[in-house]
Amino acid sequence: MKKFINLKALSLLVILFAIPFVVTSCRNDDNDNKPNPGVLKVEDVNGNYTGKAGVSKGTVNAETNVSFTAQKNVISFSEFPIKEIIYSVINDATKADQAIAKLGKVKYDLNYVAALSKDKKAVELTFSPKELIIQVPVDGVNKKVAVTFVSLKKGIFTKAKTQNLNFELEANKITVEGTAINPFEDIRYNLPMQKK
Repeated sequence: MKKFINLKALSLLVILFAIPFVVTSCRNDDNDNKPNPGVLKVEDVNGNYTGKAGVSKGTVNAETNVSFTAQKNVISFSEFPIKEIIYSVINDATKADQAIAKLGKVKYDLNYVAALSKDKKAVELTFSPKELIIQVPVDGVNKKVAVTFVSLKKGIFTKAKTQNLNFELEANKITVEGTAINPFEDIRYNLPMQKK
């Protein structure tokens, strides 16, 4: 019986000595010097983004793959989706597709100013869209096409498990050689993008 009590006391003593080491070990695991993913900075917007843009004109809706880079208050599209723009300029679908093929990749830069939201859980982007100027081949002649964009609302950048930037643009006027297309249906771009 005495050996059993000594064994019990020894086991209890070992357990009591082990507890501080276990607690200290677990406490150190929580102190990694990783940045807090919930703390946002305006600079977090900078980076490369990809996603599917929803493009709508009247009752016609489409999706297209889009990518861009956000850097120093400019979103730079290396290939802006222009199909609906060209279809607004050229009514013949075959000729419009030929013009799109000849144009290739059309670049567009979108200026913005970024600021933290009041609750500091998002970065809000206020856009200053400029005209997109394209030389579009129409019946063998290049014509100057100017597309006027407006920002429908502020862009929102959030950071949780993924980093997302959502914004909308609208092409509300297109001119060909200075003459506005009339009638014209606005072209809306809904861009829910994810940072790579």
